[in-house]
Amino acid sequence: MNILFASIEDLNDWIEPLGGHPQVRTPNLSRLAKMGMLFHNAYAPVPACSPSRTAALFGQNPWETGVYSNTEKWHYHYPSGQRLSLVGAMKNAGYTTVGAGKIFHLDVKGYDPADWDDYKSDIRHRKYPIVSKVVAAGKLGRLTDFGPDPEDRADFDAVNTDWICDRIQPGLDHQFWGFGLYRPHLPFIVPKEYFDMYPGEIAPPPGLGQPTFRPGNSKLIDDLPEEAQKFIGRWTGWALHKFGEYNDFLRAYLASITYADTLLGKVLDRLEETGQMDNTLIVLWSDHGWQLGEKLTFRKFSLWERALRVPLMVAGPGVVRGDCHEPVSLLDIYPTLMSLTGARAAHRLDGEDFSPVLRGEHWERKKPVVSVWGTWGSPEDGRIAFSLRSKTHRYTLYWNGGEEMYDSEADPFEHVNLLANGAGDNLRGLANHYQSIMNAAIGDIVPPAAEPDA
Repeated sequence: MNILFASIEDLNDWIEPLGGHPQVRTPNLSRLAKMGMLFHNAYAPVPACSPSRTAALFGQNPWETGVYSNTEKWHYHYPSGQRLSLVGAMKNAGYTTVGAGKIFHLDVKGYDPADWDDYKSDIRHRKYPIVSKVVAAGKLGRLTDFGPDPEDRADFDAVNTDWICDRIQPGLDHQFWGFGLYRPHLPFIVPKEYFDMYPGEIAPPPGLGQPTFRPGNSKLIDDLPEEAQKFIGRWTGWALHKFGEYNDFLRAYLASITYADTLLGKVLDRLEETGQMDNTLIVLWSDHGWQLGEKLTFRKFSLWERALRVPLMVAGPGVVRGDCHEPVSLLDIYPTLMSLTGARAAHRLDGEDFSPVLRGEHWERKKPVVSVWGTWGSPEDGRIAFSLRSKTHRYTLYWNGGEEMYDSEADPFEHVNLLANGAGDNLRGLANHYQSIMNAAIGDIVPPAAEPDA
C-alpha cells in the first residue's frame, strides 16, 4: 500500500463537502470526500502554521513542546536526524518517502533530510507585481496582495504538483508521497481563469453576522471578553472597506481555493492513470482555518470555529465511505496512520487513533479536542487562551479568566456568547464542567521553545 499525504495551507471550511461558501467550486475535494471518510468536525490544535503543523507531524500538544506560534519552529524542540516526525516513522517502517511543497512549516528550508528519500528542495516562491489597490497604496503589506496573476507563469504549487505526479508511477509500492499546496495562503494571486469562475458579486461569508461587511459594526463583538478582543486585528477590514476591495478579497480567496482544488485533481488523476488509486491511502488535511470578516477579524490567529475548523478526509484501501461528526484533532492523524500501517512512533503521541471510524465501526473519542493561542510577554506573563470543542459546544478560557461558550448546533457561526452577561446555573455548570475537563487535559504548560544553539 502507498500513502498520499496531502496538505492544503490556510484552507478553511468553505469547501463544498462541508457546506462551505455557497459559491465555492471544489469538484476534486468533493470527489475525494465521496471516495472515503469525511470528518465534519476536525480542528487544528493551534490557529497558525508552524505550531499546527508541528503538532500534527510530531503528534504532541503545543503546551508540551513550546511551539505555540510561527516564531517557534519544529526543530526548536525536536532534534533533527532522529526521524521523530510522522514522515520519519513511515521511513523507519520501510516506506520510500518522497515530498514536495509545504508539509512542514518552513517549506524547503525546514525539512529534515533524515526523513526523506527524495524531496523537491530547489523551488522558491515567486515574487509578484502588486495587483490590488490597497496594497499599491501601502495600506496593506505585499503578502496580503490579491488578484489575477499579471504574469500568468507557473508558481510554486504548479511546479510541485507536476513533480509529485512524475514520482507516482505504475507498480510502485510502499511509497509515502508528501504533497503540500501553499494556496490558498496569501497572497491570493492565481491565474485569471480561476477569477473568471467567480464573476460579479460574491456572497458574504456565511457567518459574517451582517448583510454586508461594515468594519465599524462593533455590536458584533460587544459580548466578547476583553482578552478575546485583543485577538481581533481590524486594520485589514478597514483598509479593504476604504478601497472598496472587500468583495475582491473574497473573490480572490475563492479563486485560490479552486486553484488548489484543481492541482489536487491533477494528483488524483495521476493515481488513476497509473493504476495506483486502489493501492493508495489518501489523507488530506489543512493546518487551520481562515476568517474573512467574521467577528470583524481576518486571517487565523483566534480561537473561533472559523479559524480552527479544517477539512480532513481519508480514503483508500479498507476505508469505508461515510461521514464522521465526532470531533477530532489534527493530532489524531499520526496515531491513526501508525495503526493503519503498523509503523511505530519513537515517542509518546497525544492524539487518538480514529481508525475504527475508517473501518465503519463505532468510535467515540476519550480525550477532549483542545486548541491554544496567545502570546508570551515573559515566562511569568503568558497571555495564553485555550478552547475546547465538544460535540455540542465550544468553550474558551482566557488568561485573565474571560470566557466564551457557544452552542455549536444552534449557533454554528458563534454569534451569541452564552457567558457574556452572566449565566444561569445550568450554563454555569456546563462551563465549569468543560473548564475542569480542559484543565485536566492540559496539565503543566511549558514556555515557548528557544532556538537551539548552532
